[in-house]
Amino acid sequence: MACPPPRSAKRPAKKKKASKSAPGLLRSFLRGLVGKGAIATYSAVAALASAAYVPQLDQARQWAISSSSQWLQRQAPVQTAQHWLERIQDSAADWQGRFIEIARQSRGGGADAGAAHSGLPPVPASPATAQPNASRASSDKANQGFAECAEQLPASAPLSAASVGRNWMPVTLCSTGFAVLYSGLSKTPIVTVERLSRQRLQSAAGLQRTDRFYADARLRAAYKAELADYQASGYDRGHMAPAADQSTANGMAQSFALSNMVPQDPTHNRQVWSKLEADVRKYAKRARGNVFVYTGPLFEGQTPTTIGRNQVWVPSHLYKLVFDEQQQRAWAWVLPNRADVQLGAPMSYAQFVQRTGRNFLPHLH
Repeated sequence: MACPPPRSAKRPAKKKKASKSAPGLLRSFLRGLVGKGAIATYSAVAALASAAYVPQLDQARQWAISSSSQWLQRQAPVQTAQHWLERIQDSAADWQGRFIEIARQSRGGGADAGAAHSGLPPVPASPATAQPNASRASSDKANQGFAECAEQLPASAPLSAASVGRNWMPVTLCSTGFAVLYSGLSKTPIVTVERLSRQRLQSAAGLQRTDRFYADARLRAAYKAELADYQASGYDRGHMAPAADQSTANGMAQSFALSNMVPQDPTHNRQVWSKLEADVRKYAKRARGNVFVYTGPLFEGQTPTTIGRNQVWVPSHLYKLVFDEQQQRAWAWVLPNRADVQLGAPMSYAQFVQRTGRNFLPHLH
């Protein structure tokens, strides 16, 4: 049988890759160059954008931290813990004051001479009073008196914290245009005093009202009202020393401290009380000398109405006492804190003392 001829052992050679032409090399080079440029451009834009938005991102972070903190502070467990800590601190200060008083009495010293003769009606029981003698924990301001604002008081009728009795937890506060004898019990003024004159009121006429209310940082937490106490309460933050009486920017700002406010019926505040304040200014502009104005709340009844978490007392009445120093005569109004009140004729000083028990001008009585 004839065998087929042997196959050739030689394999066909592989096809060699065609060498790139000049146009192909240029296209590859440009493609790589464009890619690198795109990456570089993107990186540069991203870096610039990051640098531009860093402040905004930082502001957003700060806003988130602040909002979270404020939300946490509004939560009931946190507020309860804060009030509990404040009560513990006040109790500690109260006990310290009692020990000091006991030590003073053991050395023969007596209690405050003004405690028994305060010139004020008896203090009604308050749902806000957790400690029976918490007035001994009053701020150091109470012992400083009105030395820094003595010009606001008649020289013949000084005022002191001791004159109102310790149950009111009195604190003396001096502002640029008025003096405040404040109560840590009611968390309102007991009385504000201001010296009006024609020159002062002429300066006050051109001053813009600020309307920036704030809690008074001079007071300890357990003694002061907060802005939240007035929110949705149905009451205005009623000035005792009016903003319109202030002749300086500093005095205007200080008049919006809550230590100068009481919860006041809105209609009462904006109508009859506003008219009374304007009438007093008109008189002071005509007067030959200084006119001293005493303004404050009365709390009549066994249990005062309160507002807010800090239980700020709502006055049953408001009073305004006017003293003409040059003529040495005084008169007053005592008005219920209601919307339906009408402004009538003033009462004499003797009638005011009999009506309120507050003898601010003993040389006249």
